[in-house]
Amino acid sequence: MQAIVRQFQATAIWTTPSYAWYLGETAIKEGIDPKKDLNIKRIFVAGEPGGSIPETRQRIEALWGASVYDYYGLSDIFGSCAGMCEEKHGLHWAEDHILVEVLDPETGEPVADGERGELVLTTLKKAARPMIRFRTGDIVSFTSEPSACGRTSQRMLGTHGRLDDMLIIKGVNIFPSDVEAIARKDHDLSGEYKLIVERENHLDILTVEVERATVDASKDAELAHRFAGHLKSATGVSAKVVILAPDTLPRATHKAKRVEDRRQGVWN
Repeated sequence: MQAIVRQFQATAIWTTPSYAWYLGETAIKEGIDPKKDLNIKRIFVAGEPGGSIPETRQRIEALWGASVYDYYGLSDIFGSCAGMCEEKHGLHWAEDHILVEVLDPETGEPVADGERGELVLTTLKKAARPMIRFRTGDIVSFTSEPSACGRTSQRMLGTHGRLDDMLIIKGVNIFPSDVEAIARKDHDLSGEYKLIVERENHLDILTVEVERATVDASKDAELAHRFAGHLKSATGVSAKVVILAPDTLPRATHKAKRVEDRRQGVWN
């Protein structure tokens, strides 16, 4: 991939956030500086919640020296349904093509601005295969406030995860994206992470594995304590945190799988 980017002097790429991260890391390992040796100026990402997470976008931007923009699309509806402007405060929705609803997954009632709910879509201009109140399974949040860029369309503030990715730990709902924001914000960590769910005494127990950024293991206890505190503060979930050496966790070349469910007979 790096060879293609260099040969054609590409200025933009479109991929998943995980693959953009992987490409940048791999380039550095092969002696290529993405900021100096490549000509990428813009990276468009989709397919994962990471593009909506400021900490992830900022880490990818620092890796590449390029601007990262998040997009949202569904083949069931059509291509790109929403995209990020230069302000990067949410994704502007194509309301002239799609009717957008954000509903409580259990009650089916609309949620308030800024609250999380399931994205439900109705096509307005598709003639061949219209979709009416299509349940996407994506948990999102929206705002109807005008953007600083001047646009007044609805903005999707974030794609937090999918209903089937949601974990319930001791009565608290948590998504992998909630953990990602913490892992990517701490620059003493590589940014890679993994969630492991097990069941002990009829309770679900969460372990989070994260990598330190350097080979020095002397501060592992401090890193684990700090990460656990940030996770508890942000989500209300207590977890065991395990600090790993760099490059221990597998890198994603498409869509990352962040959860390992070790509970027997339990379906996410």
